[in-house]
Amino acid sequence: MAFSAAAADERVLDVTVGDDALSVSLRDGRVISVPLAWYPRLLNATPNQRNNWKIAGGGYGIHWPDVDEDLSTEGLLRGAPAPKDLRSIALGSKPDLSRREQQVLKLIVQGSTNKEIASQLQVSNHTVRVYLERIFLKLGTRDPATIRRLLRPASEDSVDRSSARA
Repeated sequence: MAFSAAAADERVLDVTVGDDALSVSLRDGRVISVPLAWYPRLLNATPNQRNNWKIAGGGYGIHWPDVDEDLSTEGLLRGAPAPKDLRSIALGSKPDLSRREQQVLKLIVQGSTNKEIASQLQVSNHTVRVYLERIFLKLGTRDPATIRRLLRPASEDSVDRSSARA
């Protein structure tokens, strides 16, 4: 006996933001409902700000311009709360990162490649990928460039700005 499953369409159809929950209707008929407490910007927004949303990312994301919040259907389906504020994380003082994860993170911020990290820490490329997955999960982002940009020392920011003017 053959079954034909409807193709999943994870694009946003509609969004409802209540006092306690965020519900996102998908084009394939599913509704994702998550606690609003997972997204502090939305939780602390006014009802008008919460209701001012736009479909983004080719239909796979939602953007709230008044509170500068962006969510993806992928993250909502995974049950991923808002990422931690990376600016508030000081290198070397991460109680939720192991010592080795802190070493890997420091090398990421310095711009090292996975191969360079593996060589410097004398571990396999696979081990580096495992550490990166753990770090990305804990920091709430999978983008090394975003991590580097947000965690690099403030002195580098001033160098970047002055070189951009020249």
